[in-house]
Amino acid sequence: MSEYHIYQDYSGTLKTNIFYQLAVSMDEDLVEFEYAESAGWIITQKRSPTKSELLLKGSPQSWLDASIIESKKTKKHRCSADNLHVTEEYFTDLKIEIHNAIEAEIILSDFNFSMDEEDQAFLVTDKFADRITKSGLKGAGFVPVTINYSDAENEKSIPTLFALQFMGQNCLRPTRIQEAKNACPFCGHEPLICQECGFDNYICPTCQKPAWTTQKNHKGSNDKHLIVSPLKQRETLVMEGSKWDGSDFVYAGGNSLVYNNLISQRALDWLLSIHAVHFCARPIQVCIDGMTDQQLEMLATVQKPIVS
Repeated sequence: MSEYHIYQDYSGTLKTNIFYQLAVSMDEDLVEFEYAESAGWIITQKRSPTKSELLLKGSPQSWLDASIIESKKTKKHRCSADNLHVTEEYFTDLKIEIHNAIEAEIILSDFNFSMDEEDQAFLVTDKFADRITKSGLKGAGFVPVTINYSDAENEKSIPTLFALQFMGQNCLRPTRIQEAKNACPFCGHEPLICQECGFDNYICPTCQKPAWTTQKNHKGSNDKHLIVSPLKQRETLVMEGSKWDGSDFVYAGGNSLVYNNLISQRALDWLLSIHAVHFCARPIQVCIDGMTDQQLEMLATVQKPIVS
């Protein structure tokens, strides 16, 4: 790691196949390219027929196509090092616009995807939200979605929708810094990356300069930018078990377009048992060092299937 200043630390007693990143593909026809096995995505639950298959058949049906047009959020500040750091961010209000053709009969997956330039949201129907609530899984929250209809017929065909929120507190291990000060390399603002909660200042709030770059784009000895390790080195996330609150649905970026949230093994097993579509999952690492007996007991529990 010596050639990189910023990297993912994989030290400690790590366990796998207990928690998983959960992603919803924008287009299930491209899922093999977006969520390849080579990147660790071991579960790819595709809906059938795909968008392309519906088009080729000339079917009047169409999977939901929607984007976020308005949203409100609330932020949590749980960092013990700095109460200004945002540790979680959730939707409190969400409005979407439907882009399906007026004549289309809109159909829905269990997980549906909506986004704008900054955010993404997992949309679920009222029936699926109710199934999750009654499943016994912990940490799922639901925010009612307002829909901007362009056609009265569409309004009749779409059930009540909710944005699925991952309410388990963020407990991801922050990326580490080596052979450099944990501060902006240009003006010295610190910390660059909070080692308590992971809050980072890629764009320095003081000098407004990007603090790091890739090795490929680094200009050499006179370039002050720190060098970040390749994405492949940082792709497998590490969850700090000592900070875990026992939830099955764990925040790991919330509505971010970059990060995926987390689900437990039993949540994944439950989704597979009810044949939920469409979503992708890959295992992360859980560090068990420092976990209490109660947390270890909960960790054992979330590895056991629940009755649907």
